[in-house]
Amino acid sequence: MKKVGSIIFVFLLAIGLTACGQTSEKSGNGGTKERTVMFATEPAIAPFSFKENGQLKGFDIEIVQEIAKEKHYKVKWREMKFDGLITSLQSKQVDGGVAAITIRDDRKKVIDFTEPYYQSGLVLVTKKESAIKSLKDLKGKMIVAKQGSSGLEKANELKAKYGANVKILEDEPTLYMDVEKGRADALVNDLPFVMSKIHSGTASQLKIVGKKLTTEDYGIAIAKDEPQLLKDFNDGLAELKKNGKYDQLYEKYFGTKPK
Repeated sequence: MKKVGSIIFVFLLAIGLTACGQTSEKSGNGGTKERTVMFATEPAIAPFSFKENGQLKGFDIEIVQEIAKEKHYKVKWREMKFDGLITSLQSKQVDGGVAAITIRDDRKKVIDFTEPYYQSGLVLVTKKESAIKSLKDLKGKMIVAKQGSSGLEKANELKAKYGANVKILEDEPTLYMDVEKGRADALVNDLPFVMSKIHSGTASQLKIVGKKLTTEDYGIAIAKDEPQLLKDFNDGLAELKKNGKYDQLYEKYFGTKPK
């Protein structure tokens, strides 16, 4: 009788273990355990990513954190210059990255992107009293743009087309400072950054010239060969848009609902 009872106990235990295994395989990012992932960002591009009282804040930061919470990931952050983000993803030093990164075909060859989470565009910015009224006035003028950015690509296009000069800078705040101090005549940068600077009063001497130069989409960058991570962040982004959390974060950082 004891032998029969032992056999039944072992049989039931085996069933229980099997059931646990099946539950684990179907959960979250491939298991019940929380996976830790390393994300890179540049913390000097408000309102997307910035430091406040020593803590990372911003639209990009909260988007990633909300998706991670939903999909059972723990995010660790690594801060770096923007021009180091793509190479860090290529070399697998980090698993993902956010810093208002424009989705571009050349970048998609070496890293993956989620679906777009923000539509932006590049603009030309000058001092309010500048003689530059249109792109044709750029001949012989100095344009500044950030290293590794889409703004630098556009600045070089303007150089070729209108005879301007281009100076490359390493960080965004210096772009505005160079124009304000007269070390450059204009800058090319993303519209939301420019609007944030002007409206906050930190770049009150500057203005946008004309219409947007481009229309661009930002995506969450994911290292190649991470299909589950990419899928989870795409699914998580869709869920944020569906449940209203995306709209709340958008309004929090941009002062208006997404169009």
